[in-house]
Amino acid sequence: MRGMSDFKKILEEIAEKYDCKIWISERIGRRWSFYKDLKAGREKFLPAQILLENGRFGVFAEDFPEDRKDEVIPLLKKILEELE
Repeated sequence: MRGMSDFKKILEEIAEKYDCKIWISERIGRRWSFYKDLKAGREKFLPAQILLENGRFGVFAEDFPEDRKDEVIPLLKKILEELE
């Protein structure tokens, strides 16, 4: 299993490559809450979109290019599986 610092590094690489803000949140009841410090990228003050969700966790992004989503989904799925 990878550590949280590995996940953060992956998010930082995604944020840099796609010039977006990306983070992992945990569902607590009906609300989403930032999970640990798993976020990367510069705040753009744009609406957040959910890239992937597995019930307990979700990956959100601001300004992520819609046509590039398929490039990161497999990697993000692995991260969420390891967080479970």
